[in-house]
Order: sequence, then structure tokens, then C-alpha cells
Amino acid sequence: MYQKEHEEQIVSDILSYYPFHVEHVALKSNKSGRKIWEIQTDQGLKLLKEAQMKPERMLFITQAHAHLQEKGLPVAPIHQTKNGGSCLGTDRVSYSLYDKVTGKEMIYYDAEQMKKVMSFAGHFHHASKGYVCRDESKKRSRLGKWHKLYRWKLQELEGNMQIAASYPDDLFSQTFLKHADKMLARGKEALQALDESEYENWTKETLEHGGFCFQDFTLARLTEIDGEPFLKELHSITYDLPSRDLRILLNKVMVKLSVWDTDFMVALLAAYDAVYPLTEKQYEVLWIDLAFPHLFCAIGHKYYLKQKKTWSDEKYNWALQNMISVEESKDAFLDKMPELYKKIKAYREAN
Repeated sequence: MYQKEHEEQIVSDILSYYPFHVEHVALKSNKSGRKIWEIQTDQGLKLLKEAQMKPERMLFITQAHAHLQEKGLPVAPIHQTKNGGSCLGTDRVSYSLYDKVTGKEMIYYDAEQMKKVMSFAGHFHHASKGYVCRDESKKRSRLGKWHKLYRWKLQELEGNMQIAASYPDDLFSQTFLKHADKMLARGKEALQALDESEYENWTKETLEHGGFCFQDFTLARLTEIDGEPFLKELHSITYDLPSRDLRILLNKVMVKLSVWDTDFMVALLAAYDAVYPLTEKQYEVLWIDLAFPHLFCAIGHKYYLKQKKTWSDEKYNWALQNMISVEESKDAFLDKMPELYKKIKAYREAN
């Protein structure tokens, strides 16, 4: 009882900083260290979001959200406090307040929705340009760090291969080892290819215009309103190449399909390219990132660190088989970059 009353008092104190008359408060979600309250006010329904995050980090995100709002991207309005702040916080807990928006669920299996999502991603990347975070905010950047990230993931993969070898009777480890050598080799090839690509030049260009991308591009952050994607919340951001978002989103889509669908990929990238055109050299960087076995490395990371405590062995084994299916079915398109680049541009022009 004391905990609930204490929490209610904190929420009341936080809301007192905003220029609204509060009529009702209800806790709607409490997942992964993030709580969300629905706030009924004299100016409509709002969502108060709590995150286990230092205010300096939250400021980096909420100011970016406000930047997108100013640039006209379809995004839920974020509200300022009476003093003009975009978030509040103490120590390692932060709060932000948004309008509540409702729309149609967006799903990975809906081809037309996904094309709209890719177009939205293009508009997002355009709108992100020119963002300059406040000095007191704590920014996050992966620009220029791909080599380091690739090396770290490959070292972890080699370590997980050693762990797997020590569990000869473990089904996950048996399956993991059958494919690990191939994934390791492909990762090393991607790392080498990065040195010979347009990565450094594209990084410099991105640093100059200040664009950012999602930390984790997922449809959970979007809803469909009037037939178009609408961003409910900017969960997290990082300074990085736009292709990072494309790699994450394409991998997510193909994991849902359990196989790499090259024709669908071309259609999705064409939808993006119609809004945010990339050069052939920039697509080569995307191809390198898609070739790197991010999915295979990620499932090994989850399993051997036991990150998903609620997952059964069966679910881990199913997820591994799914990741392998997607990673290995990529082989059919990885060597066809010039041909597929032309298809992307032609598809865009034809549609």
C-alpha cells in the first residue's frame, strides 16, 4: 500500500509541472522498467511515460522528438513543462508527457503497410537532419564505430562457439555449432568489405548534417492513422547512418516470414528510395551490414547470457532455426547487389 501511495504522489508531483488540469490518472502499462500512465486532462488524454534512464539521456531523445514534430513528421505531440522543459527526472528515472494517439495496428505481414512504413522511414531520416542536441544532454552515437562493433560481435561469436562446444548434449549448442563457422566467415568478410566501401565518406556526410536514426526500428512505435504511419513515441535514438534502420527493419520483416524474400525487399527499398534516394555506393554499405550475421550473433548472445528468462528451451531452439533460415537464405541476393540496385531504381520509377 505504501509503495502505491508513494508512486501516486510522485506522479502527482510530476504532473504539477505541466499546464493541465488533471481529472484522472490510471496506470496502463508496466513493462521492462517502463511505466505508462493515462492522464485525463482538460485538454484531452495524455500519456505520462517513466523510463529507468538518466534525465540527460532522456533529454537527448525528447528534444529529438520535438525536432521531428517541428519538421512536420506525423508524430504524437510532446508537451513542455511550465518552465519549457521537454522532460523531468531525478537520478536515473525520467518522465515525459505526450498526447495519446490511437490508430490501426501495423503488422509486418501486411505488404502495403510495410511499404508505407519504409516511406515513413525516408521522411523520418529527412526530418532528423539538422538536429543539434543541447549541451547538457547525453548523446548516443555509433557513427564511425561499425568496425569496432563488428569486431566485438565476432569475438563474442567465437567465445560462444567455445561455450557451445562444452555442451555437446545441448540441442541449441549442437545446431549453433553446425552453422557458426559459416556465419563467422561471412562476418569477417563483411568487416573486410567495410574497409573498401563508402562507409567512411557516408559517415562524414552524416556527421555534417546531423541526422539520427531509431535505436531499434520496430512497428510497436507506430500506428496507422488515416491510412498512413504515425509515430506514437520516439523510444530511443542514436546518431548513425540511415542504413542502420533499414538493416534492422528488413531483418525484422524477414524473420517474421522465416525466409529472405528478395522481391519483397526490392519493393520495400524502392518505397524508401522514392523518399530518401541512396546512391549505389551507399546501398553497398547496406548490403555489407545485411551480410553481417547480426541475427545469428544476437540469438547466441541471448541464449548464452540467458537474457530471455521467460523463454523455454523449445522457444530458443525455434528462434535459432528461424534466424538460421533467414541468414542462410540471404545467400541468394548478397552477390546480386548491382542487379538489385537497378531493380530498386526501376521499381521506384515504375510505381
